This record gives sequence, structure tokens and C-alpha cells, in this order.
Amino acid sequence: MVNERVNIKERYRVTKKVIKVLLIIFVVLLILLIAFAAGFVMNKGKKIEIHLENPIAGIVLKYTNEAGYVNRDAVVREGVLEFNEDYINYILVALGTGYLQKSPIFGNPLIEFDLGGEIWNSEIKGGMPNSKKETIENEDLRISISKEEAVEALLADNIEEFMKNSVVNGNTKIEMIAGKTELFTKGYLEMYKKLTGEEVSA
Repeated sequence: MVNERVNIKERYRVTKKVIKVLLIIFVVLLILLIAFAAGFVMNKGKKIEIHLENPIAGIVLKYTNEAGYVNRDAVVREGVLEFNEDYINYILVALGTGYLQKSPIFGNPLIEFDLGGEIWNSEIKGGMPNSKKETIENEDLRISISKEEAVEALLADNIEEFMKNSVVNGNTKIEMIAGKTELFTKGYLEMYKKLTGEEVSA
């Protein structure tokens, strides 16, 4: 009888301790969530301004005659042959990577480029893309585009408008890989809407 009472008291104490620990964890998580939400709301809509030189400017100059005529076909051919990470960085900055941000939960934004089967990836840090010719896991977004179309984008007077039309015409495909919450916290949804015209709720 006495042993039963002791056992019941012990169980009651253990249950109380477990509830206290769970309550503390819940409060800490709630504080972190509120701090994260406040920081996100304060930073939302702020763009980091990044200015890059067009990586095909030298090629354009090479194929421009005295009259100012540019041999676009020659520029595209050489641009495809010389294709490197600067091309992808320039396109991504033009598409608005300055709006993307590191998520305290999910980390830096990761974008994969599929250039006709040739895979490149970009990790965005402080709005600046760092592109490499290699595959990655856990990418947030996949952009499929041919090298020719990418060079044409670099030649366009308005690269953002060119990319919108490229998406509409089916020459560029944008696929969201990560979950909507992750995409939202990293700032992708607004960028996706501008490019595709489609609203994506978080």
C-alpha cells in the first residue's frame, strides 16, 4: 500500500518534470518563431543592389562593325562556346536574387540550372549568386534553359522581360522543388510570380 503511494508520487513527479521540459521547449520555440517572423517581415521587400558587367560584352564588341551592326549569330555561337558561371550569375541577378535571403531554418537559397543536360548550381549569399558546374542535392528551384537561349537573354535590351517571355513561350522552364514554406522564407515566391505570372500561396 505504502509502495503503491510512493510509486504514484514518483510517476506524478516524473510527469510534472516532463510537462515542464515540454513547456520550456515550446516557449523557446515560440520566441524563436516570433523573432524569425519579425525579422522576415522587416527584411521583406528589401533588395540588395548588385551590379555586374554583362559577361558577353567583349564578344559583342568583337562582332560589332564600324557602322554599329552586331552579328548576333556569331555572338550566340561564341557565347555558347565560352559559356561559364558569369553568364548564370548575371542572369540570376537580373531575375532578382537580391530579394532572396538566407532562411534561419533552411539555409541559403540553392538554384539548379539545367542547360540541355549540363547541370550547374548556384548558392545565393547576400543576394549574390555563386555558380558552379556540378550537381547539388536539395535545390530549391530548377531552371531549364538552353545555352543559346541564355546567351540570347544576355543580348536582350531588357533581360527580365526576355526571361518572362521565354517562360511563357516554353523556352525556359522553372520548377519549384522545395516546399512552399521554404520557398517563402527564402523569398522565391515573389520572384516566381514575376517570371511566370502565377500566384503561389505559402
